[in-house]
Amino acid sequence: MSKKTNVYLVCLIGLIFTGCKSYTSNIILKAEEEEINWQATYNKAMIESPIKVGDKIQFSIFTNLGEAIIDPSGNLVKTASFGDANANSVEKPTYEVLETGICFFPVIGKMSVVGLKVSELDSILSIKYESYYNDVYVISKVINKKIIMLVGGTGRIVAYTSNMNLLEALAIYGGLDNNSKGYNIKIIRGDLKNPEFTIVNLRTMSDMKKSIVNLKPDDIIYVEPVRRPVAEGVRDNLYVVNIIQVFLTLTVLINSLAK
Repeated sequence: MSKKTNVYLVCLIGLIFTGCKSYTSNIILKAEEEEINWQATYNKAMIESPIKVGDKIQFSIFTNLGEAIIDPSGNLVKTASFGDANANSVEKPTYEVLETGICFFPVIGKMSVVGLKVSELDSILSIKYESYYNDVYVISKVINKKIIMLVGGTGRIVAYTSNMNLLEALAIYGGLDNNSKGYNIKIIRGDLKNPEFTIVNLRTMSDMKKSIVNLKPDDIIYVEPVRRPVAEGVRDNLYVVNIIQVFLTLTVLINSLAK
């Protein structure tokens, strides 16, 4: 085997090994199966997360057993058909939970809400507003709940809705493309310094039944991107390719001049 052939062979082997080493350079959140510390199966139970500092609350007050909607902020809001409080032309005011855990509501003033579930808040507000209106009931919601989506190398924040599951979140995001692995989806939950996480596999119906979970606000969904070792190895190590190209060009030139 000639020296020229040996040079080509060494360069080719070096390029292959360099590419194989770097094609996982943008993979994050690696984990082994034995490290999973949160394993839950899919169920239809309603997940209701407590209100926390920084949450933004909107609510509607119905009086006379639903005959009218009262706007305690002072703006007249027309009643929508079938009692739909969201279908109106006036934007509802938003009330933020302060760092002290207090939220200021119109008419009734400040109230501690941190740790309450939305259903509990509805009951308490109904009792407090009963002093001012007849036959009151309240429907409230937290409007800033979110899910963080990291899918196939891109990211987006989507709004969380009650009892949202993984498939709904992926559908809102736009689904999985050819650059996303549907069998290695990580869901991270809780304090990022000591998180809980699990891995969901959507490859088959059987896999989905075993692993899919309901989501909670602030969950992080990470869908690992598909790896293409050769293309990404060349891209990530283009400077090596350029050096090899220059080296081979010089080798051919020197050999030509030596003849």
